[in-house]
Order: sequence, then structure tokens, then C-alpha cells
Amino acid sequence: MKFYAPGKYRTGRRIACKILLVMKLATVLLIFTMLQARATGFAQQITLSEHQTSLREIFRKIKKQTGFNFLYNPQMLKEAGNVTLEVKSASLEEVMDKCLAGRSLTYAVTGNIVIIKKKITALVQQQLTIGGQVTNNKGQPMPGVSVRVKGTATGASTGADGRYRLQVPDNNVILVFSFIGHATKEVPVNGQSVINVQLTEGSTALNTLVVVSYGIQRKRDIVGAIDGVQAPEIRDMPVGTFAEKLQGKMPGMQMAQASGRPGQGMDLRIRGAASIGGSNKPLVVIDGIPMLGVNDAINNVNPDEIETFSLLKDASATALYGSRGANGVVIITTKRGKAGKSRIDFNAYYGVATMMKELKPDVMNGTELATYMKGFYEDKARYENYTGGIPAAYQNPEEYGEGTDWYSLLMRDAPVQSYSLSFSTGNERSTLSVIGGYFNQQGIMKNSGYKRYSLRINADMNLNDHIRIGANLAPSLQLEHNNRQGTNFNVDGQRAILASALMIPSMGSPYNTDGSLALGIQGFPGMFSWANPLRQLLETNDDATRTRLLGNIYTEIKFLKDFSFNTSFNYDIGLFARKKFVPSTAVGGFNNVPIANAPPGDKSAYGESNFNYSYNWTNENILNWQHTFNGKHAVKVLLGQSTQQFSDYRNNLTGRDFPDNSVEYLNAATRFTLSNSTSEGWALVSYFARLNYDFKGKYLLQASLRRDGSSRFGINNRWGTFPAVGVGWIVSEEPFMKGLTWLSYGKIRSSYGLTGSNELDGNYTAIPLVGSNNYVFGSTLAPGKVQTTLGNNLLSWEKSAQLDIGIDAGLFNDRVTISYDYYHKLTQGLLYPVAVPRASGYSTVQDNVGDIKFWGHELTINTRNLTGNFKWNTGFNIAFNRNKVTRLGINNAPIADKPSTTITDFTDWRTQVGMPLGLFYGYVFDGVYMNQAEFDKGPKYYNASGVLMSDVGTVRMKDVNGDGKVTPDDKTFIGNPNPDFIFGFTNNFSYREFDLGITMSGTYGNDLKNGMDESLYNLDGAFNGPKELLQRWRSEDDPGNGRIQRTKAGSTMLARSDNSYFIYNASHLTINNITLGYTFRKIKNVQSFRIYGSVQNAYIFTSYPGNPEVSSSGLNGVSQGQDLGAYPVPRTYVVGLNLSL
Repeated sequence: MKFYAPGKYRTGRRIACKILLVMKLATVLLIFTMLQARATGFAQQITLSEHQTSLREIFRKIKKQTGFNFLYNPQMLKEAGNVTLEVKSASLEEVMDKCLAGRSLTYAVTGNIVIIKKKITALVQQQLTIGGQVTNNKGQPMPGVSVRVKGTATGASTGADGRYRLQVPDNNVILVFSFIGHATKEVPVNGQSVINVQLTEGSTALNTLVVVSYGIQRKRDIVGAIDGVQAPEIRDMPVGTFAEKLQGKMPGMQMAQASGRPGQGMDLRIRGAASIGGSNKPLVVIDGIPMLGVNDAINNVNPDEIETFSLLKDASATALYGSRGANGVVIITTKRGKAGKSRIDFNAYYGVATMMKELKPDVMNGTELATYMKGFYEDKARYENYTGGIPAAYQNPEEYGEGTDWYSLLMRDAPVQSYSLSFSTGNERSTLSVIGGYFNQQGIMKNSGYKRYSLRINADMNLNDHIRIGANLAPSLQLEHNNRQGTNFNVDGQRAILASALMIPSMGSPYNTDGSLALGIQGFPGMFSWANPLRQLLETNDDATRTRLLGNIYTEIKFLKDFSFNTSFNYDIGLFARKKFVPSTAVGGFNNVPIANAPPGDKSAYGESNFNYSYNWTNENILNWQHTFNGKHAVKVLLGQSTQQFSDYRNNLTGRDFPDNSVEYLNAATRFTLSNSTSEGWALVSYFARLNYDFKGKYLLQASLRRDGSSRFGINNRWGTFPAVGVGWIVSEEPFMKGLTWLSYGKIRSSYGLTGSNELDGNYTAIPLVGSNNYVFGSTLAPGKVQTTLGNNLLSWEKSAQLDIGIDAGLFNDRVTISYDYYHKLTQGLLYPVAVPRASGYSTVQDNVGDIKFWGHELTINTRNLTGNFKWNTGFNIAFNRNKVTRLGINNAPIADKPSTTITDFTDWRTQVGMPLGLFYGYVFDGVYMNQAEFDKGPKYYNASGVLMSDVGTVRMKDVNGDGKVTPDDKTFIGNPNPDFIFGFTNNFSYREFDLGITMSGTYGNDLKNGMDESLYNLDGAFNGPKELLQRWRSEDDPGNGRIQRTKAGSTMLARSDNSYFIYNASHLTINNITLGYTFRKIKNVQSFRIYGSVQNAYIFTSYPGNPEVSSSGLNGVSQGQDLGAYPVPRTYVVGLNLSL
């Protein structure tokens, strides 16, 4: 790692040059493509009305309309005779086919020249040639449609104009037409030579085309565990990120909306956790670009831009991504232009987001808290010889009434709006798609919000029959206001602002007597003082700007009939800038009231300036060969090479001691701290290959191999090899299965392979790092350098060996489709920082320390219940994921998030051999000593000095080891944040013009720890707390509810330590979305017009008193499932429209 002084940070010029160069290349290609699309689009619209006209005269008229020249032998045209022809706005190919139909002539187009020549007659004609055009339900040509001979591997694809040609063995075959997002159609040949087909949107699950690694396959032919979602399935949800639309849609994908922060998105994990020290997030690939950062990658994309979403789960599906495939792969493709009539789409919605009051934490109001404090002092006098009397502030609790609901005070109903406008056009030579979007989500916390501006341009062009080029350009701008504080909106680094809203005395007021905002809340005896959270929220200015540019330039060359070569250059450029200013009136927090005109020091105003530039580029070169032998043996071979490099530069600067609160710029500060100024990067070089073999359309084989070299590892361990193989058997194609008329499709598949992970904690863990450090030279403090970390040049890849066995079936003509998977994965060489002897001068070193076993079951059932005027489709999926740690380092020592050496150490999680990952660890809550008899028989708690702290009325923890005392040795596993199963359920109804969609998802069997309880249940009268504290033990005659102990000084820490009382069942069922729409029919010049109303997060059924999906550390494998007062997830109501012209 390199460190730079502030004055020597000189990367801006080089960065700007790189960005400008890439943008120039992409822009030139895009403009060229757009001009070409427009020129050829007008040039090839031919209209003719001829009766017994010579070919020579027809060609002259075609030239006049298109500019194409004709080269021919005049005698050939004379022998061909005259032609009768009637065409309107037809393509050149369509006109030429009709002109030469039934004649011994054919043609070829080279540039702007049409060459007329004699047909070559084969000596023996053993096959028939079938041709035609495929269009959509609007009559527009459909390029890329798969056309196959049923029961064989023989097939072809339609061109840019939707036309195809295919040789078939005889007249008795059936052609199968399929395309992404459209229903598959089967057509018998029956002697026809021209077969035109129209495909309609909507498809059965088994015939859906799914985007896979470096290609597209029908789900019917896939041998791996892959699921896909098409754009029409997830429209109309009022969310800012695409990931939020996926909840409940696919099995094995665990999604959690841990925070309602605007633009936050979702945490995503596939088939459970996969690592203890590395990343658990899947690789995201958008239009061929491997993205960095799952949340940022998906959140950066306008949901209306996305065409398909594929989830790759098993080794055969992910091994082609090698060292990045261990956690699964998400492949996203965006919408591209199509040949045919130009199209304009406009989607918009507007609504309001509001706090879900049923999930709001419930703490004591003003009267209740004053009553609690009055009783606190009464008990103090009764049991602890307190003689100070009850403070005047608590003598008349009823005078406070409801007091201040601080949590609700910080909230508001907030508007949300989204607008997306797209234009697409194309012809047989080129296509173009332009999509612009604007999204504005104001936070339900006051003075917070998020905006996103996005643009995507996708262009493709056929230079000739052999060369195709294209480019994508996708700039975006994200603006955040008071939205970068983190999940918990940290203000003072100790207490989160939402957490403080629960703990601040509800007897206090945010306003002074003159109506102005108070600086803080203080003056309540025994309770801590606080900064005013409302003033902090309103006066803090924290603005962040994230600019991102995604791009792709590619060239595809087809040669020697069966070969194609594709080379692409992908880039991902990111710029992040943040400006934060906190006036002295908002500097403070827990036990720290701000000072209006603070003198220089830690209470003065402070500001931050952050800058980050990242550049990620990838070059991929892929050679494809495919051939069908004897109409039965279809072989596809892919060979590829990839190079990826990532660079990152960042500066973070903090300034203090501003002269006043009116100047917010850092140059006004008089004291600076350069907290971070770094430059770092990594590189990855890869070689990969894949073989697909299909015999008779029913026996399937796929084998792949990838070899990765990463700069992150030691010199002897940089290369990793990742093979995989998968097989499939479509049993329904066997003759002995034909009698089962209820079975329309059946496939058995299995795969095995190795994948890996190179997600280390840092890019240079294999080598020692050097940093700055001062030392004394004589009597002078001199700057110097010192080794700051230990390197480990033996560090190697995390490797996962995975077996998958699956069954896919279609029943009753695919009215019911079922998919089942069983998987077993062993991850070895887990990356984790391990402790080293302190004599070394270091605390930890990164190492490959352990192994974990994962296994599970996944089931998906889709049904078409009703298919008449009233349609009803249902989808259900469920996944059971399990894991067990089998090895941890040399001595199998457990991993704890914090040490546990004293009675009150807070150790939240523990990972141990023989147990699942990251279990909650602590004492087993066993109630309260209700009377002297219970106390005499129960275990006792002694403090560090050996003084007995347990008493009648105090908490009782279970004596796990049976020694009669409560010690750290009695801690045990008290909860599991990993669910027993996750599930999703969707229902879609339609009747004439009306449609209704309902999406639900949930988990069962997972636990969640409310980390706020450690403070809220303090019982020492320092904070506000839950209403349940009013039911504490006060005497044997007034024992309370048997769960809350007395307020005895010195005894409450045990009650606040990690124990099972703070562990909640977080099982839940969420109604994610309800949408009701109406489509208007037969509007002139309008293709479609639909209006709808939608509710997001309609309701959550749960016993947890808050958001059951919250996790302060996301879906981290060893420390998930803790609530520290996260930004609440809102319920959103919107109305919207979809308009197509």
C-alpha cells in the first residue's frame, strides 16, 4: 500500500485523461451506430406495386428507393421471366425473396451491392430447407429467437429482421420457437417451406430462456442450479433498487432489508453464508461487466433498465467465474433495441412513505418514566439506606402527561417519485435503446433523502453478415443528503441518533420556552444528559455525490460457418465526494450537551471532506465453436481469456475549530487531521473453457475449467484451478415415458465442481505493510517508517467443492412445474485473521484457518391455476440451508466477536467446531428470585472482588456447569440467527383489463438479538426504557411479571449482559407488495396504457417488536442478526402508469 502526503496527491490529470479517452471511444461508436440505424432504416423501406414487370425494371425501382446497386447477367433475368409483386414498407430481403421465389436464381448482399446469381443444385437433396419470419404480438420482427427441431440438437437463430433458415431431415418434424420472456411455440412442418410464427409474451418456467455465464440457454437444457426472472414479472413495485423487487421470487436467495435508509437496497446471500472472514456476497455481472460491491452494483442500476436477472447457484453454473464463484453469481442484462417499429415507453409513479407504526419501539412516556423514577428512589430508600428523598422532578409524574415521543418526533411522511423514459428502434442492420431515469426518495427521518439520475444507451450494429459491433454507455449520478451516516445514523460515534431517541428522558422537550430548538436535554436527577436529536438532525449537513460510468465496447466476428470470436472491453469508473459539516450546536450526544459558541476543542464545529476514485476495467476474448453432427450430436465449445484490473485512490480530511457556524468549508478550519490518503489495487488474469454436448436433445453434458491468477496472494499461491462437470437426462423424451400423458417434461441433473474466493481483508495481506511512525532522535521528534502488519506469503484461496442433484418436471402440459435441488458444499481454507504472540509486536495475521460444511434443499412450484378470462398463476419456493464448522485452525479454538473473561463481558456471537456459524452466545435467562426460598436454592453472582451481588428480586441465570455460581463458564449457545428455512409466495390474477399481484416472503426459525436492550434495560435510572420496566420486582408482595429484576445498585450488569432474554424469535411473513392495475384497450396511436396502485411492505407478521430483517452487520456469516436501532423500513403507497407508444 502506498501512502501520500496531501500535497503530493497528483492523480487527477491521469484519471481525467482515462475517463475522457474511454468516453470518446464509446461516444463515437454510439453516434455512428445511431446514424447507421437511422440511415438504413429509411433506406430499406420498399413499397412496390407491379404486375408482370421484368426483374430488371423492379431492380431499377429498388435502387431508386434504397440506393443499392445490382450486379447481374442480363440473360439470366430475361430467362427468369416477369414478376407480379405487391409490397408495402418491406425490407430489402423480403422483396428479394418474393422476386426470386420459384426461380433458379439467388442473391447475395455485399456492402451496397446486390449480386444476382444462379442457384447451385445439389446432386442429391437429402434435406429440406425451411424459412420464415418470427414476430411479436405487435407484428415486429424478433431477432435472436431460437428455432430447433424438436427431439434433436438441430437448430438456428433468427437474424436482425426476425428471419431464419433451417435444414430439416423430412416433412414430419416439429419446429420449436423460443425466446426470453415469451411463450414457446411448436409448429409441425407438414410439407411447408415457409413458416411464419408470432410469439406472445409470457412463458412456462421450463421453456424460459435464461442468461448463464457467457451465454443463453433454455431452462429445459440447463444441467446446473439456475433461476431467472424476466422484467414483466417484477414491474410496478415502488422501490429504488432492483434487488428489492426480488424478494420471494427465487429459492435459495436470502434477502434482508436491514435498513430503510433511502437508496439502501438489500443484503443478498445465496445458499447461506460461505465464509467467516471473507465476503459472503455473490459476484454481480451487468452486461458482461464484473461489478465490485453487490449493494452498490445493483443499487446503481435503474430497475426499468433491466431485462433479465439470473441466479447461478451450483458449481457447474458458477465455475466459469472461478475464484469469484463460491458465493454464487448474479447475472443482469439490460434492455436492448429490437428490429422493427420504433417504440417509446414511459413509466412513472408517485407516492408517500410512512413509518410502520406497528414496528415502532415502545418506550415509557413522560408520566410512566417519571413514575418509574419515583419508584426507583423509593426502592433505593427502602433497600439501600438512601436518605436523599425523591427529587422534585419525579414527585408528581402525572404533570408530564404523554411527554415527548422522541422517536416519532424525528419521523415524517416522505414523498417518493420515479420517472423513466425509454426509446428503442432498429432494423436488420442496427438497433438502439436509450433509457433515462430519475428517482427521488425522501427519507422518513427528517432532513434525509436520496436522488438518482441515470442514463443507459445500448447500441448494436451489423457491419455485414460476419461482423457485429456494439457499445453500452451507462452514466449515473446519486445524491445523498444526511444519508451517509451508516445504518444507524451515527452522530457522536457512541450512540446512534435513533438509539438516543429511545433512551432520552421523555419528560424533556426539544424546544425552549420561546419555541426555539433546545441545545440539549438535562436536569433530570439520576439520568444522563443528551444533545437534542431533533436539532442534530436538522442542522447537520452531510452531502455525498456518487458518479458512476459503466461501459462496454465489443466486436463479434463470425467465420468458417461454425466459429465466432468476441472481444470486449468493459469499464467501471466511480467518483465519490462527500462534504459534511456539523455546527457546534449539533456536536454532542450521550452525556454531552452542545455549546452554542464553543471555543476551540472537541466541542467546536467540525467538517469532513472525502474523495474516492476507482477504476475497474476488464478485457475478455472468447472463441465459440458449435456444430451438429448427423442431426443428433450437438457440440458447443467455448475458449476464453480475461484480464481485470482495479485501482482505488482516496483522501479523507477532517477539520475542526471553525471560527463560527456560518462557514462550512474546510479552508475555514484551523486544525486538520488527514485520516486516510491511500492508493491501492489488484489484478486478475484468467483462462477458461467450456464444453456442451447434447445427444438427441435428451442427454446433456457440460464441462468447464477456469484458471485464475490473483495479485492478492503470495508468489507461490497466486494461481487456482476450478473445474466443474454437469450432466442431465431429459427422461420425458424416452419412449418408455410416452405413456405418462400427465408428464409433459421431466429432467434429472447433477453437477460437481470446485469454486473459490479471493475476497481477502485487504489487497496486500500476503506481504508486510509499512506506515508512518514518529520516533525520538536525540531530543527531537523525527518522522519515520515502521512495519505495521505481518504478511503471509503462504496465503491461498478459499476453495469450495460442491455437489448438486436436481429434478425439473412439468405436469399436465406444464400447468404445474416443479424444480427441486439438493446441494452439499465443503468450503476449505477459510480466510480469517488469527492471533499471534504479542511478543511479535502484532496482534493478528491473515491465514487459511478452517473448513465449513454446507448443505440444503430447495423447492420451487409454479402453477397456472386458471387460464380462461379469469387467470390465476401461483409461485411458491422454499429453501432449507444448513451449515456446520468442521475445522478451525490448528487447535480448533472457537472464534468469538469479543473476549469473554469477566462476568459482564458482552460476547454476542461464537463460532465453534461442530456447531453452525455465528451462534448467539451468553447466559440462559432463568427468571427472577421471587422470594427468599428461591434465592437460597439458586446459583449466586459475585462481582470481581468476590462480593455477593445476587439477592432476592435480582435476575437468575442458569448454572450451566452446576458449580453453584454464575460465572463466564456458564455461558452457552442461546440462539441461532440462521433461519430453518426461507420462503416466497406469489399470486398473480387477471380478469379482462384488471390485474392483481401479491408477493410475500419470510423466514422461519431464526433468532435476532436486540442490542438496544443492553441499554434500555439498564434499570439504574440513567435512560428511558421499555414499558415492561414498570413491572419490575419491588417486593415479595409486589413481584412484578417475574422477568424484570429489582433496581439494586451493582446487580443490574448481570441482567444487562448477553443472555437469552434479549434473544427474540425473528420468524416472519412479509407481504412485500400488493399491486392492482387496469389496462386501457384500443387507444389510437397507443400500444398500451396501464394505471396502477401499489403498496410496498404492506404488512409484516412477526412477534419481534421491530423490523425482523434488521442486522447491524448485514448478512455477515459470523456476526449477523443484531438490532442496534436501525433506520426503520417504511411502508410505501404509490400510484403509477405504464405508457407505450
